[in-house]
Amino acid sequence: MESLWNSPAELGWWITVSFALYVLVANLLWRVQSARSDWWERWACWRYAPWLRESLRFLYYIGLPYAVIVFRRVGQPAYMGIPPLAGRSLGPAELVLTFLGLARPAEAWRMLWSALGVTASALALTVLLNWWYTRALRALSPADHAPLPSPDSPPWWIVFREAVYLQIHWAFYRSGTILLTGDYYRGTVLSLVLIGAEWFLDPAWRADLGQPSRAEVLLARWGLALISALLFYLTRMLWVGIVVHGVLAWLYAPLVRGLRRAGRKPAVT
Repeated sequence: MESLWNSPAELGWWITVSFALYVLVANLLWRVQSARSDWWERWACWRYAPWLRESLRFLYYIGLPYAVIVFRRVGQPAYMGIPPLAGRSLGPAELVLTFLGLARPAEAWRMLWSALGVTASALALTVLLNWWYTRALRALSPADHAPLPSPDSPPWWIVFREAVYLQIHWAFYRSGTILLTGDYYRGTVLSLVLIGAEWFLDPAWRADLGQPSRAEVLLARWGLALISALLFYLTRMLWVGIVVHGVLAWLYAPLVRGLRRAGRKPAVT
């Protein structure tokens, strides 16, 4: 046990704990919600249930990586896309620029232009795929004027909160796989495999994947994971993935609704 603590292997142990917690809670929630027990209905109606739920999610997505990377000092912050700041005397402006990876403007902007290109390409691909998907759903509809399902559009602050949660969660896994492989490229690809395995072991995810009206949201999230991995490989900056994830997720629902309305055929009267 002594060889585990304060060693690179400890990071792998904590990532295993995070993975196991996700899978365990996802399967327990699936079973409880499927059973529709009385105590679950009472819990769902409890006035403080949303606050408790979000507190636990914050501890899982933010608290656990912070405790491991910063408090325990296991792994490298740079592998998460966070420049190391310890042992450096910086003013407020220099501190912000260093944290954002912009202390060297010429190098930073060269990487950010790559990120802008990836983001623009992702947005264009989203428009094209949703146009194709709209046509496919309309062809399968029993009537030409049948309404096409569209994803919900949550408030912007929820969109960006979820972007922060997911990006830090994915970066936490990525930091472990990069440390394991010793290579940014192989570690980034391996982290996608780990994320995919985590989702696949969630029964609610698998059930939604079989329903066209819900599957597109899940596939869009998988697309965001791929884009985030590519952005990290190009920029090595966590905040770039958070901003791009938030912007694309915020634009996604209104964009899809606009495509669905524009492509809907008028009803035959």
